[in-house]
Amino acid sequence: MLGAGACVAFVGAGGIGCHSHPARPTPEAPDAAPAFVPRTFTAASFATLSAVCERLLPRDEDPGAIDLGVPTYIDGMLASPELASVRELLLRVLPVLDRESAKRYGGKTFPQATPAEQDVIIDSWQHGRDGSQHFFDVILSLTLEGAFGDPKYGGNVGGRGFAMIGFTPDAPLKKMPTMSTMHHGSVPD
Repeated sequence: MLGAGACVAFVGAGGIGCHSHPARPTPEAPDAAPAFVPRTFTAASFATLSAVCERLLPRDEDPGAIDLGVPTYIDGMLASPELASVRELLLRVLPVLDRESAKRYGGKTFPQATPAEQDVIIDSWQHGRDGSQHFFDVILSLTLEGAFGDPKYGGNVGGRGFAMIGFTPDAPLKKMPTMSTMHHGSVPD
């Protein structure tokens, strides 16, 4: 459940930033929804990933990162061999984020911490000088990709990220003729 003070990421002329933003509670998931099983992360790391993404793009009058399927998008994308270095970074750093939260906040992992506590940690990582800033940049980029990218890749569920920014995609193009069909004189519909 989110509270006031959510961190909303933005990209502007001055670089990447984070503004506090009030958020409304996330309703309980319907009982009929099938449980998601991560492909890349453990259940604990996926919960931490989800909490981080939701703090970067929290639910308010618009859907948040979890509503938009961002954690699921990231899990699916990082299963790709081409993204092994990014996968290894997140697999290494998400448990560190949990340990830092537990150390600061009486044993609470990052998902268990309050939104305000989560924001303190995210802010310190955003402005960190020990490599933590790199993690912040990567997770922010992946969150924005998952929220506003093409839904065919698993994020931006239902195109709701597009709606948030007023984007209406064009209809998919019809299949283009191939050289073979052009050579034989027939063109598909």
